[in-house]
Amino acid sequence: MFEIKNVSKQYNGEFALDNISSKLGQGLNFIVGASGSGKTTLLKIISGMEQDFDGEVYYCGKDIKKLTSNEKSYFYNNTFGFVWQDFNLLEDLSVLENVLLPQYLKNKQNQKNANKILKELKIFDLAHRKVNSLSGGQKQRVAIARELMKNPKVIIADEPTSALDEKNSETTMDILKAISKNRTVIVVTHDVNLIDNDSNVIDLDEGEFVSLPQNNVTKTEKLTYSESHRLSIKNAFTMTKSNVKSKFGRFFVSALSLMIAGILLLTTVNGTVESSSQGDFDELIDTYGDGLKDISIVSSFTSAGGVGDNQEEKPNADVSQDIDGLYDKYVGDKRVDFTAFLQAFDNIKVKVSGKEYQIQGSGTVPTINKLVAGKMPTGKDNEVVVPESFVKSMGISNEQAIGKQIDFSSGIFNWDTGEPVLKDASITAIIVGVADNTISSEFTVDDSFFFSKAALHDLRRQAGIENEAMNFLIRAKTPTDMISIKDELNEQGIVPLGQFELVEDIVRLNEQTTEQSGSASMFIGILAVVMVIAISLITGFMRKREFAIYKVSGFNNAHFSLLNLTEKITEIMTAILLMLVTSPLINIATKSLFNASILNSKMLISGVLFIALVGVAAYVSTAIAFIMTKTTTALKTGDK
Repeated sequence: MFEIKNVSKQYNGEFALDNISSKLGQGLNFIVGASGSGKTTLLKIISGMEQDFDGEVYYCGKDIKKLTSNEKSYFYNNTFGFVWQDFNLLEDLSVLENVLLPQYLKNKQNQKNANKILKELKIFDLAHRKVNSLSGGQKQRVAIARELMKNPKVIIADEPTSALDEKNSETTMDILKAISKNRTVIVVTHDVNLIDNDSNVIDLDEGEFVSLPQNNVTKTEKLTYSESHRLSIKNAFTMTKSNVKSKFGRFFVSALSLMIAGILLLTTVNGTVESSSQGDFDELIDTYGDGLKDISIVSSFTSAGGVGDNQEEKPNADVSQDIDGLYDKYVGDKRVDFTAFLQAFDNIKVKVSGKEYQIQGSGTVPTINKLVAGKMPTGKDNEVVVPESFVKSMGISNEQAIGKQIDFSSGIFNWDTGEPVLKDASITAIIVGVADNTISSEFTVDDSFFFSKAALHDLRRQAGIENEAMNFLIRAKTPTDMISIKDELNEQGIVPLGQFELVEDIVRLNEQTTEQSGSASMFIGILAVVMVIAISLITGFMRKREFAIYKVSGFNNAHFSLLNLTEKITEIMTAILLMLVTSPLINIATKSLFNASILNSKMLISGVLFIALVGVAAYVSTAIAFIMTKTTTALKTGDK
């Protein structure tokens, strides 16, 4: 039974209840009074929904004010049943699904008992109909059936007939009277016509007693905690299945938002947006070749054009400069792909395995598009990189040429006297690399041989060249590295040769685009997460009434955490499936927007991880909405 001792409750300095004391026991009990008399406030206090009050309330010796969250949820699932003015049913679920709601916290769902209760209340034939298709009287019987599934010791009814017509009101009261024969039933109402002579009555007026209970209070049995009170994983997934089926639109929007957020994060993290800005330079590489990143370092030059498409930018003046030591400085630089000496040769003859090959001269310095096999000659031994065209003339593959020994002889122009003098020189060297020497689609420099520093020193010594400074090129790894090295050389007073204006424009554009893309990527990433959190919070707060119904059915934070987890797992798995199914269309879109396909086989795993990550954010957001749901606010429980 309930013992109410000196209970007072104020709202904004006004008493809703003023020093109320009474007892309520087994049977039918009415709390009556006009609107604003304190009826609903007393009901909230008795049920434990309101624990901030003066005085004391005990149920079977248990202090209601001191109920913990777990104890309260146990009471709501096993001891207290609630019947509401507005029914407070899950409208999109079936009658049977609503009635079974409290049973999800039991070891087994007693559907046999549910069918029995539905038959007793004459709504068995409605078991599989959605609640939103029922009349008010039918809904109220469903609400009573749900509470009876708890087998509660107390039924608390808040204006249970105010939304019903006269016939359904009588039916509802007949049901409550029948229940009160072996339970405590407390009915809050303003309709005194519902009261009979056998009922106990608390009549309130502005928070004070007008009259006290008329009959002796019957004590109820001793309070026990014997029932199971846990949500199993199986039941959580069963509830999730029902929720998905009943609110598929809401579920699909949540899953779709996870997929979109995951893809947006993927474009942000893997640099898809930034990499799209490389398109212009890639087109230039296709046109000019990798030689576009070359920097030529020469001791002297005059303003003149290059050969074919390999036009180098040159100042409009003659230049002489000291380049001694620069090769050793850049040969191991991290910004440099490779270095190579630019020594021109004439009348080249090469002997390999006793067979001699005559190489046609081009009248220009060696050029290299790219290394197709082996490495560049950087060792102290006599090493050489030979043209791919030479290897083809030998009738062997590029890989087979590596390691072969050649006898090389040629003429080298000596300019020490100011006039070119052709001098013979020869050397034996080992092939360490093969180069593609194409400088345009129709022109190759077939006499482009690149020797190691030691070998070239020997050849120049034979030609009588005393100047030890040798012209060389630097192949930068990236356009940015190329401009960085050029600026560094300029600071040292060295004028390098290369297509700097062309590359510098692209680098400058790329830096601007990268900066803008970086900001855009960060914005996209933040937007993706914010979108999911916003949708989850909005959806969560739209579900407040649903959450409140869960709470008065006995669900606590731990139970909902598991239910929330199974819902989010289902949404995440659906989002991943959507991503896999739509990946071809997504790739078409990203190819069009960013010139990159983001959902290739390597990135799909990352996409899955990002969807799971934003799923965690959605989980937390929904949990916040549940925790912040105040039952008495979310459910219509009258004014005072």
